[in-house]
Amino acid sequence: MTRRLRVSALALSLCAFSGTTASAQFALGLTGGVNSATLTGSDASSIDVSSKTGGAGGAYANIYLGKRFSVEGQLLFQGQGFQGVDSVSASYSVAQGYIVFPALLKVYFGKLNIFAGPAVSWEVSCSVDSNNTSGDCNSSASSLWSGIAGLGIQFGRLGAEAHYQSGFSDTFDNVNASYGVWSLMFRLAILGSR
Repeated sequence: MTRRLRVSALALSLCAFSGTTASAQFALGLTGGVNSATLTGSDASSIDVSSKTGGAGGAYANIYLGKRFSVEGQLLFQGQGFQGVDSVSASYSVAQGYIVFPALLKVYFGKLNIFAGPAVSWEVSCSVDSNNTSGDCNSSASSLWSGIAGLGIQFGRLGAEAHYQSGFSDTFDNVNASYGVWSLMFRLAILGSR
């Protein structure tokens, strides 16, 4: 009976210890913030295009690979767009919504981190307003590839990140232009933290 009690106590201790270790190596949380997007590329530079401010928000899962590295996946909704004037002086505004999935590698230097990785985006909405008329986009790409690079700071469960997202694929069919997006995001770890 004493041996069973010891084995049971040891098994319970190992389970409790492994649960603590697992939660310390894994974090789930929420992130949200603002971004400024504009089109870049040869076709975008030939017209008068300016940036548009939008928002972003979603969730992240971070897996720590030791003290200095981690991999992180995010699932975000991101509003992007641009404003401009075409060759006949008609002003327009384009607003697009994307579901974005970045996969990032992070390197930590104490509370600071730098990160980079690819992202895939799926368009969920697109609208155009031009000289008192509005409508849906009919030539926008349904999925886009991009790269993200940035830096962040983490204080326990709270953090902030600034990053740039550069489009690898054209935003619209037959138009040599892709999004460049600056973002400032705030983070709250719900489960686990660094």
